Formats: sequence, C-alpha cells, structure tokens
Amino acid sequence: MKKFLGVLLVMTMLVALLPNLGVGAEKKYGGILRTAITSDPPTLDPAQITDTTSDMVARNIFDGLVDYDENLKVVPVIAKNWSISKDGKVYTFNLRQGVKFHNGREVTAEDFVYSWKRIMDPATKSKRANFMEDIAKVEAPSKYVFRVTLKEPRGYFLQMLPYSCFWVIPKEEVERLGEDFGSKPVGSGPFKFVSWTHDDKVILETNKDYFAGRPYVDGVEIRIIPDETVILMELEKGNLEWYENVPPSELDRLKNDPKWKNQMITKPELGVYYIGMNCQKPPLNNKLVRQAINYAINREQIVKVIMRDSAMVASGILPPGVPGYSKRPPIPYDPERSKRLLKQAGYPDGKGLPTLELAFNKNATHQRICEAVQSDLKKVGINVELMQMDWAQYLEKVDRGETQLFRLGWIADYPDADNFLWVLLNSKNWGPAGNGAFYKNPTVDELTDKAKTMVPGAARNSLYKRAEAIILDDAPWAPIYFYISRAIVQPYVKDFDFSGMGPFTAKLEKVWLDK
Repeated sequence: MKKFLGVLLVMTMLVALLPNLGVGAEKKYGGILRTAITSDPPTLDPAQITDTTSDMVARNIFDGLVDYDENLKVVPVIAKNWSISKDGKVYTFNLRQGVKFHNGREVTAEDFVYSWKRIMDPATKSKRANFMEDIAKVEAPSKYVFRVTLKEPRGYFLQMLPYSCFWVIPKEEVERLGEDFGSKPVGSGPFKFVSWTHDDKVILETNKDYFAGRPYVDGVEIRIIPDETVILMELEKGNLEWYENVPPSELDRLKNDPKWKNQMITKPELGVYYIGMNCQKPPLNNKLVRQAINYAINREQIVKVIMRDSAMVASGILPPGVPGYSKRPPIPYDPERSKRLLKQAGYPDGKGLPTLELAFNKNATHQRICEAVQSDLKKVGINVELMQMDWAQYLEKVDRGETQLFRLGWIADYPDADNFLWVLLNSKNWGPAGNGAFYKNPTVDELTDKAKTMVPGAARNSLYKRAEAIILDDAPWAPIYFYISRAIVQPYVKDFDFSGMGPFTAKLEKVWLDK
C-alpha cells in the first residue's frame, strides 16, 4: 500500500529494527499497561467518535465485523467470513457464535442491525452518518448472518468497516444509560470499561471472556497529561509502558540514549497535517488570499526545526501509500509570490487585511507550528492572533465554522483517497462530517462523487488526481507535512505493533510484559 519500492524498503528496514517482538520468549500474563494521551477524549460512543484520542481508548472496548492487521489487510473479527454478490452491492457476513458483550449477552446479527441503524438515524446526530449514506439496507436473515445492501457498488466498502461507527453496541445498554453511554461504554472488545475520571485517567480491565482469548495484561490505564514533555518524563521514570508519539523536541536526545534508541517504533503513516482556512469567512473567501498564505509558509523549516525531520514535507492532500497519490513537489516557500497575490487580492503589503485568528488545541508541538506559521505570515503583511483551546472545545468550534484558520491532523479512517478528498473536501460534508474548511467546488464534488462509484484502479485514481490538483489551486488548506509514526515503549513491553493508520491502532490485547 505504501509508495512501492522506496517506502517498502524503508518499512522493511524499520520492521527489522522493531525492539519488542518477543521472538522466542514465553509470553506472560499479568500487569497493567499504562500510557497517556494529551487531552480528555470528547466521547467514547462509537456513533460520535471522529478523533484518534477517543478512538485509541474506545477500540479496546468495542469490536466490529473486521479490522486491519499490521499491514492494513482486512481480517475477520466478529465476522468469521463473508461473501460479496456479483454486482458488488450485497455483502453477507457470517458471525462467530459465542461472542459476548461485557454485560454477558451474546452478540447477534440483530445487534449489528441496531448499531448501524443508530448511526443512520438523524436523531442520533452522528458525525459519521455520512459513512452510511451508501447503504440501502441492513438486515439479519438469521441469528448469525448480517447482510448489507449498498445503493451502488463501493470497491472500498470492506476497507471502511474497521472504523468506529461500524462497531457493534448493545441496545439495552444504550437505552439504560442514555447520553451517559459515551462516558460509560459497554462493548464486546478485549477490555472492559471500569472508570473515567475526566482530565485524569481512563481505566480498563481485561475481558477474561473475550472470544479470541483473554488479553495478556490485566488492564490498561490511560492517563490524561496535556504536556508531552511530562508524558516522556513519566515514561523514563518507569510510570508508563508506552507512548504513541515521541515529541520532536526530544527525538535527538532519545536517539543518542543507549536505553531508548532501540525502543522507538517508526512507520510511515497515512495522514496529513494542515492549516485549514474557512472558505466562507472573509477575507478567506478570497482564493488569492488563501494562495498567498500557502506560499508564505516555510514548510521545510517547520519539518526540519520543529519536527526534527520526523515527518515528510507535504506535497498535497493525499499521503504516499494512498491510491491516487500524485508525486509532485511541495508548495514552495515564496514570500515574494505571496506578496504579489496579496496585492492582486486588494491588500498590498497586507494593508487593509484584518487580523486573522489561528486556532489550535493545547499541545506544545501544535503551538510551535502555529507560532512558526504566525511568524511566516507576518513577514508578508498578514497579522495572525493565536487561539489555544481544549480539544473538545476546539473541535466544536471547527465543526461549527467558528474559526478562520485552524490546524488539524487527519489520519485515515480507511486507506482510500475517498477518506481524504470526499470526506474532508466534498461540500456534502461541511462541518462535523469532515469539511471544516467549508470548501465548495462543484467540479471537485462531481469528481469525488463519481469516484465513489468506481472500482479501484487507474481510471478511479485519475479522478482523484484531477480533484486534488483543483483543490490545491483553490487552496482551502495549507498542507504542512505527512506523518511518520514514532511510538516509544519500555524494553520489557513485548509484541507491541500497529498499522500504517497510526500507533492508536495498536492491538493492546496482544501486548505482554516481560517483567
């Protein structure tokens, strides 16, 4: 899936250096697996999850029909197998018997019918209802058979199903808990929810009745620590077993530390970090202003100095490894061109241009990047005020269109161009559905709508390449970098691994502690 020989070679070399595979050792049960996240999850309800913070916690509580393995291959979970009709519209899943929710009741096909219809129901107000819009019907022909009928063929449909909105939940618990289901979740996954002390920690315990066998560790403790430097200090003091993101500011030190230099797991990731621009808010409704912002940002400096070369300068929207990716040079750092564009827009040297607000969620790296963007824009006459917020408040403001400039990182929900260009930039998805830039171009809408109906291949990829070229010219985003995942683990943590979707996808039920 990665950009063929170059990235494949890199991944092969990196995998060879993985420090924690535990080959040849006898696996041990017991212990608590401790990690941290930088903010409180907005929710643990699969119907409302749109962020990796919530997903990292919730994916250990819930299960779906299928999941990805470490190589992004779709593998069975509750579905033991499936078949697809010749016309590509009907998917029939045969479910495992004996899979139980944490309340002890068996999971059946009717539970999937309920769970998926709940996402589709407007009353749920799911932020991922758009993921279900291609579905014509869901049904349970028998207790252990779940059938999905699509309106049109979708060649990537299976690739979507590991995403959180497709997980199964127990109707009786949703009805019992009401809105509290998002903070007291009940699933069927490898770990059971125990408690959530907001802004402090989430505690999970092992599900001894898990259908695939009980996890090796007795539980998982996920602490909320806003400062990544403090997280790393806690790891180095032995108070955490792993962390999903090595802060760039600490990378050089850790690479030269004998204890930690071989404890980092690095993989290319299907994600892009960008500065979004609300295309409906003046003066950002002017394409020339948005283009000027793009040429004013020194991406290479951000990647080199702030990210310490732990990311790849973005050349577009789609990262390498996503079908439809186009290899093109990054948007150049060209302050003089930026000034010319501002003049064409009616703002010579920035005169008459109001101060713009750049919003970001609390995080030291995000702050440094936004400060760098602020400094770059000031050099061409664009004044920027920074606005820092808590994660949940920040997401709400972006979703409501209450920001002008905003920083976001997008990690693929499923490894397909549709998840970037249609979800994030088709006008059907303004606001909470993904298009926080409130961008609209009828040609982009037409191309991405049409590509959804096509089978994977060159013809479909060509539509995405055309759409991406138009988007880059319209400049609703200033793409900054493509992600490279870099998790860090204690030497005694074994069998820790994750897919190209990112460290938040690590299968913690497979991890064991050699101590």
